[in-house]
Amino acid sequence: MHYFKDKFGRAIRLTDERLQHIETDHPELLKPKDKIEETLLFPSSVIKSLDDEYTWLYYRQAEIEKQKSFLLVIVKISNGEGFVITAFYVKNMQKGDIVWKT
Repeated sequence: MHYFKDKFGRAIRLTDERLQHIETDHPELLKPKDKIEETLLFPSSVIKSLDDEYTWLYYRQAEIEKQKSFLLVIVKISNGEGFVITAFYVKNMQKGDIVWKT
């Protein structure tokens, strides 16, 4: 189990099972623990999902193969804490309620 803080000071958990999922299903994400922590602390944007108010989308700008993209870390919020569901690179941000933006 790994623990991080997000931009808002909230405790965020990353289980070994979720880390294994990220490493297996998203191998393009090198050093995932470091990148996840960086994205949670210093996001470009944080968006609350339109589908589930307890799912927050943390985005951090990245450059993959010389193309602008974002690292997306999906976090489920419950009882004032959160846990990482997954993390991967995307080209565009999803629509939703903006919680924070640089």
